Amino acid sequence: MKARTVVALASLAGAALTGVVTTEASADLVTRCVGTGGAVTVPGDLVVPAGKACVLEGTTVEGKVTVQAGADLVVTDGVFKGAVVVAENGYLDAYNTSVAGKVTSKGGYGVTFSASSLAAGYAGQAPADESIVPFAYFEDSAITKNVQSVSGELYVGGSEVAGAVSGDGTSYADVINSTITKTFTVKNSPDGSVICGSEVDGAATWDGNGPVQVGGGGLIDDCSDVNYFGGDVAISNNAGGVVVNGNIIRGDLGGEGNDPAPTGSDNRVRGEQTGQFADLQPAAAARRAAPEDHAAELKAKAGARKAAAVAEGEAAGSAGL
Repeated sequence: MKARTVVALASLAGAALTGVVTTEASADLVTRCVGTGGAVTVPGDLVVPAGKACVLEGTTVEGKVTVQAGADLVVTDGVFKGAVVVAENGYLDAYNTSVAGKVTSKGGYGVTFSASSLAAGYAGQAPADESIVPFAYFEDSAITKNVQSVSGELYVGGSEVAGAVSGDGTSYADVINSTITKTFTVKNSPDGSVICGSEVDGAATWDGNGPVQVGGGGLIDDCSDVNYFGGDVAISNNAGGVVVNGNIIRGDLGGEGNDPAPTGSDNRVRGEQTGQFADLQPAAAARRAAPEDHAAELKAKAGARKAAAVAEGEAAGSAGL
């Protein structure tokens, strides 16, 4: 059935109309999107139905955007003036798009933001289906407020976050060539974390993770760029190796319980070095022969889902927005 927007007037309150969703007496507009849409303004909320695909270019949505379970939304040059919610196994791919409200992934397959802006931050929740490994991929984007995730893969590359970034229970949490104005925290992430060529104005904490790479080296990823930390750096209870190379740290550097013991060199620490970092020594040799490339892996994962969504949306034809 071709999707369409219906204005639910009070005189039609009792009518059974296909595609109509109303909220109390205000009768807010809800548009169902299946297929493709162009440079139009959707005056109310937009919903991509479960298992369907919606492909938008130059579209403005005045209300909330919902990507239902297993659905896909691909948007280019969009303007979303409300919040965005991605349901379990749903996917959102946004390029050169601005989002005024908070973006929440409720165990979605993933979200990709490239050259985009988020004015109210991002929150990633764990899926009920443990076979889903959600991801949040931010590339060359500007995020106001916090980026928080408790599941799957978290990658922030070439971006500015005017807030804190945290991964607690993620597979990994990486920050590459990015700026974080508040804190960076990674906990309980078995595949660990790398931060390279980035600035964190607040404290940075790693606790209970797999391998941790802060600055240069090849423990997790190839990196030769300097990090700047405006506060304390605390690294404790991590397994798989910890390397801290070529960083500028205005606060203290310390931590205990890392196994094996951390290594590092060429750090400029303004505060104190304590615990296992009191007498930090360079690594004898790289611990991994072939560093991982999380960015390339996520691009491939996102690209496959996006291509399938675009093909499905184009096959469905115009969404009739």
